[in-house]
Amino acid sequence: MATLKRKRSAKPSTTARRPAVDEETPLTAAERRALARHIKDTEDRSRYVLVSVTLPGFSLYYRVQDDAWSFDDPTQATLFKRRAAAKAIQALLRPGVHIVPCKVDEDGQLVLSSLAHRKIGRTRLAVLPSWRRKKTARKPAR
Repeated sequence: MATLKRKRSAKPSTTARRPAVDEETPLTAAERRALARHIKDTEDRSRYVLVSVTLPGFSLYYRVQDDAWSFDDPTQATLFKRRAAAKAIQALLRPGVHIVPCKVDEDGQLVLSSLAHRKIGRTRLAVLPSWRRKKTARKPAR
């Protein structure tokens, strides 16, 4: 019975083709631009929220997760990183929905003061849920 012999291919050593670990290849101009764009995008804290103002003092903030509206509570709303994404969702919703820019902190949480002074038309956005608002004591009429 004859045994089959395998031919060994003469491959060059893989260590000979690879540069040493300590030797870094310089980045091309396109790679530097892409890296700078990525870093700038990562550090950008601007976001977008979809808002519908129904009555003065009442705002509805859209949540994509469950296709629902949050009443006067922007912390529950979906924060869009890209305006184009917010615009695509806005096109699917009813008329009267607006894209409002806002800011987030280092932890990615919405900064309420970035929405506090925003207006849509003449109506100021509500940023505090009505059940959290402090009740003002009314003076009795005389």
